[in-house]
Amino acid sequence: MNPQSDQGTTRRDFLKAAGLGAAGMSLAGGLVSTGFGSRLFTPAARAATSTLALAATDGYITVPGRETNPLYIFGFIPVSPSATVASLISTKKGHAQHTAPTLSFKQGDDIKITLTNLGLVQRPDLTDSHTIHWHGFDMPSPLNDGVPEVSVAVPIGKQLTYFYRPHREGTYMYHCHFEDVEHVQIGMTGMVFVRPSQDGTSLGGFTKFAYNDGDGSTGYQRHFALLLNEIWSNFHDGDRDIQETIGSDYDPQWFTINGRCYPQTILPNDSDVGTHPELRISTPNPNYGDAPDYSQPNSSLIQVNPGDRVLLRLANLGYQQHSMQLPGIQMHVVGQDASLLRDEAVDTSYRTNTLYIGPGEARDVLFDAPPYDSARPSGSDTRGAYNVYSFKNRDWRRLSNNGVPGPGGMMTEVRVYQAALPSQAVVGETYV
Repeated sequence: MNPQSDQGTTRRDFLKAAGLGAAGMSLAGGLVSTGFGSRLFTPAARAATSTLALAATDGYITVPGRETNPLYIFGFIPVSPSATVASLISTKKGHAQHTAPTLSFKQGDDIKITLTNLGLVQRPDLTDSHTIHWHGFDMPSPLNDGVPEVSVAVPIGKQLTYFYRPHREGTYMYHCHFEDVEHVQIGMTGMVFVRPSQDGTSLGGFTKFAYNDGDGSTGYQRHFALLLNEIWSNFHDGDRDIQETIGSDYDPQWFTINGRCYPQTILPNDSDVGTHPELRISTPNPNYGDAPDYSQPNSSLIQVNPGDRVLLRLANLGYQQHSMQLPGIQMHVVGQDASLLRDEAVDTSYRTNTLYIGPGEARDVLFDAPPYDSARPSGSDTRGAYNVYSFKNRDWRRLSNNGVPGPGGMMTEVRVYQAALPSQAVVGETYV
């Protein structure tokens, strides 16, 4: 007789079901290079299981006006799944980035994400645990949800593998849910989206889609992920200097897209192997002399061809509502909070020139790039001449950088090029 037959489900069975058994705690895959550093994780091939690894630590970022006195952050960084905890602590501790890597998966994938808590260089007295929480994601098992009260948090020097199986396509965001008011504000945020099972089929003239629409109405050629947030220096400086911060006094001084303020937003993605290293955002880290950390790797620049159908995946992990405008180009909102805005035969999508997005919300927005017009004010770069359309917050107070002269804040550019751009291999790819 099986000695466990009368004991019901064992602890080992429960952990296996939750994705945390022996197989769940080991990683067979790796971080896939995209040609633009480690901004974006994608599976090497469609398979039953996709695996990747992140680490949590502290570091610094640069915003206009704080170049010589960078802002202290916590953040997630991409790491090798095969690296040991000891090697990660010795090489990656203190090198956080904001925003976190953009995660991309396909509907129906089994996903395992190993999180390693490396601890903090600037504040070794803090013993904060960390978690990964997919905001808005349907999670049948609370154990993997990342909310510390009902799941498991990762202590310093430890690892945990989270398991996800996305059944619902759309745009989500992820963040640390441990001391979440502080940790979200101080930088532990990123974008994650689930591509529909319809991807790869030919429908309505497209092969890539935002949702399983059945008719190609959410198809697109180019694809950009934009995470909105605010920065309140009191939280960042207070954590650095061991000072208490009163959250109800919240009054942010910088407004960001993908962790950058304009004109940082129109720089290309940072990469150790990319071209034009002089355009990278190099943040001096006081803990490592003058050696720069490329701690804001995710560009917000939107580069398109005339006539391209473009998908913007937008999410807001700040604490204020934002109203985004794209003057001269109509926006078509087709998804909200990982839900297609269509119920059977009723189409609830809408067209607008002002997009309202509140804290914790996500939107999927399509627009058609207009023809190139040589009579419009334009610019040029190594890819040739382009027309400029500003994608920006409608509130002028959020278009400045804490008193630094000139435009700033939550603004980027849509550039429509005269000459054809290369095909887009990964979301947010930039061409310099």
